[in-house]
Amino acid sequence: MKNFFQSQAAVIIGTCLALILLPVMAFSQAALGSADAAGNTQLALVLAFVGAAMATGLSCLGSIIGVSMVGQAGAGLLTEKPDLAGKVITLAVLPGSQGLYGMVVTLLFLFSYGPLMSDPKLSITVLQGFLLFACFMPVTITCLTSAPYQAKVCAAGLHMLAKDGRLAGRVITMAALVETYALLGFLISFFMLNAVKASIVLPVL
Repeated sequence: MKNFFQSQAAVIIGTCLALILLPVMAFSQAALGSADAAGNTQLALVLAFVGAAMATGLSCLGSIIGVSMVGQAGAGLLTEKPDLAGKVITLAVLPGSQGLYGMVVTLLFLFSYGPLMSDPKLSITVLQGFLLFACFMPVTITCLTSAPYQAKVCAAGLHMLAKDGRLAGRVITMAALVETYALLGFLISFFMLNAVKASIVLPVL
């Protein structure tokens, strides 16, 4: 289990480094390349789509880790108390909501910025592409990190359920406190996307 937690930390640290290096590399390419508007638009779209993909992919990765952690801990409890199956499954589902937050933000981007892909007359700058990339960081980082830690709370709560099955409500409340910050990240990404959209002239769909 200790090695598992160490691997989680390595994934999170590596992800944060990638999030920092990718925009830097993009800006370096833009500075060394031509100032062609079409080329800048393509680079900006790459940045935006990478951010959107990471919002869903890494949020789902956090949920995968979290749900599996609670599932592994709950399997042992169910062998002794199968009547707690409903409460254990409820706790196992909680870390899965972070993946939904990331998916919703990605869908918001696809629906709102679709004209940039279909209309060749529209263009955005590399700076705007970086801003779009940055919009996905709050939900990506908070969901990736909160899901495993929420799972730890749920796994610890299973020990409470083993002693008294009536304590499920308290365990869910404690786990929900961790998810609050994933929700904050989701809201910030949502409002950031809307703020950047206001600076880009898009046709009404």
